Amino acid sequence: MMNYRLSTLVAACGMLTSVCLAQNERRVAICPFEFTDGNVTSRTMVIDSVAKIFERNGYTVITQTDADSKYQSLSPAARMNRGLPMVEDLGRFAASVNATHLVYGRAEWHTRSIWVGTGPKTISTAHVDICFYNAKTGKTTYTRSGEGRSDEKESLLKDIGDVLVTPLITVVSGGPATPREQRAAQIAIWRAMRPWVQQHRARNR
Repeated sequence: MMNYRLSTLVAACGMLTSVCLAQNERRVAICPFEFTDGNVTSRTMVIDSVAKIFERNGYTVITQTDADSKYQSLSPAARMNRGLPMVEDLGRFAASVNATHLVYGRAEWHTRSIWVGTGPKTISTAHVDICFYNAKTGKTTYTRSGEGRSDEKESLLKDIGDVLVTPLITVVSGGPATPREQRAAQIAIWRAMRPWVQQHRARNR
């Protein structure tokens, strides 16, 4: 009986160790994005949505406060090319936060008012570029762009919730630009990250 209990305990410890190692191999930090237009709420939506997608797919996401602080304190500072950090500098940032993977990118919005029927309607279009960096290989392994409009039909996005985790922001006729910017950003992120989510889930079945 004692030997059985001991073997059971050893097996349980082995499983726990495997889980911990797997989690340590999946630590993600999100670099500060390059934003063009879009208000603070919409910009936060981009970072939060990316983080939630990674968490849902088994990754540990380093808090954005810690990631931003470490990134800003890099010395020498990370060099930029067209609003994106140079790959050569990402390794230093990954090491500073003990991350196995990094996410970096940019997002921009174009929000305008158009006349529909008998009144004006606010439309927002978002464009998002998302890149993943693997600290082990020192290379960017995934680069995708996505675009979304706040007035896209729900029927075109029937599986969007499976990727985004949270429901699409609801918008109503007229009204302020913020919810439209958020909704457009969500759709753009879905389009940019959907191929990665599908590939990741296929590998882990």
